[in-house]
Amino acid sequence: MLGAANKPVPAKQQFDIMDYPTNGCADLGVVIDPKECAKLRDYIDKNRPVGKHIFYESKAEFEASGRWQNYAPGTRDHNFLLRKEIDLSFIESNPTFVRYMQQLCGRDYQIFKKSIIRSMPRWAIPDWCVATVEDVGRPNMNPYIRDEFQDVQFFFFTDFHQDKTRPTSDFVTVYVYLDEVDEKYSALKILTESHVLGMTGYPHSIRSSAKPGRYFYSDNIGNTIECGLKTVTGEAGSISIFHCMTLHGTGLNDSSNPRISLRYLLTKSTGNTEVTLHDRANDKIVGPKMMFPTRYDVNVDGSFKKTGSSLMSLGLG
Repeated sequence: MLGAANKPVPAKQQFDIMDYPTNGCADLGVVIDPKECAKLRDYIDKNRPVGKHIFYESKAEFEASGRWQNYAPGTRDHNFLLRKEIDLSFIESNPTFVRYMQQLCGRDYQIFKKSIIRSMPRWAIPDWCVATVEDVGRPNMNPYIRDEFQDVQFFFFTDFHQDKTRPTSDFVTVYVYLDEVDEKYSALKILTESHVLGMTGYPHSIRSSAKPGRYFYSDNIGNTIECGLKTVTGEAGSISIFHCMTLHGTGLNDSSNPRISLRYLLTKSTGNTEVTLHDRANDKIVGPKMMFPTRYDVNVDGSFKKTGSSLMSLGLG
């Protein structure tokens, strides 16, 4: 069985978890055993190799056979991580991981979704598909990928966005790198403190400051804040976390090897009265915590509009 639990690797603090309420994110360093990460990565690579073969062969075939709904890995089915051969206890039962998650969401926190995120290099995507999505801000590749491979989430790159899309949801996103990731390897980029404005519609209003590494983020109803930029690099087994309303994105993958990460969504259990780090982050929010719609880059049928990418236009891709 893949992923037997073993002795945890001590975490290297890089962006302290206690500052999560203020920053809306934290970079916890290496928490998970890199050797176990490598085993899982090899298994995913063997069973879900990337390449042009996983896509529809042409735009015409996609328009005839593809769909714009229900193309993401599910919580209970059509999700590669739900295979019985995969044992994620080396992550989920890791004492350091558990301790951090309890600080974030309480002693009885719940994992309500987990999925594999693959960053697709240009060479692995058909020309027709690149031409279709190159000016799309959030080019989720799954609509263009054949059904049998949609149990993994594929991205080309993704503009700054919030993970929260449903009005009443409230959660923490947890990213686990299965690879060593540098800046050119589609590293995660986070706008620190951006959760404070609450929910805002995509595309988001972001502009460069005169100060290097600082950005202005506006909610378009009169509020503007200045944010920092955190680029999350690190070894396999590194973990980063961010609030569901923290703006984040990824640039292009310039490497020869598609990055693999695991994404967990965690929430506080119903009825839990503990005051958690996520609660404290919510207390700092001055904007709305509920809104609908949240996306203005999709058409009525779910297809993508070409809106460009603020992340790319700021030279961060």
